[in-house]
Amino acid sequence: MHQNNLIYKGYRLTAKVSRAGGAIQLEAQPSGPVFTASITVVQAGAVQEGGDEYPVPQFAEGGFVYSPREAVHAAILHGREIVDGLTNTPS
Repeated sequence: MHQNNLIYKGYRLTAKVSRAGGAIQLEAQPSGPVFTASITVVQAGAVQEGGDEYPVPQFAEGGFVYSPREAVHAAILHGREIVDGLTNTPS
């Protein structure tokens, strides 16, 4: 199983993977399941807080991937970009 949590610059990033359903409009349906994800960002020390959930642009624009691992990877990368913006530091 691919890790869906990461501590990055003092923030906990949690990818939430979903199986993409019939909402995706494709010319040809894929032969297997497809996945999307969102990312939750919260300060690492904030145990009781749920954090803020953000859509991943790649998926918000109708994209998808063919494995949960790819969805987690895309979400975590976007979460790192969000944290870099919050902390005004380059990755």
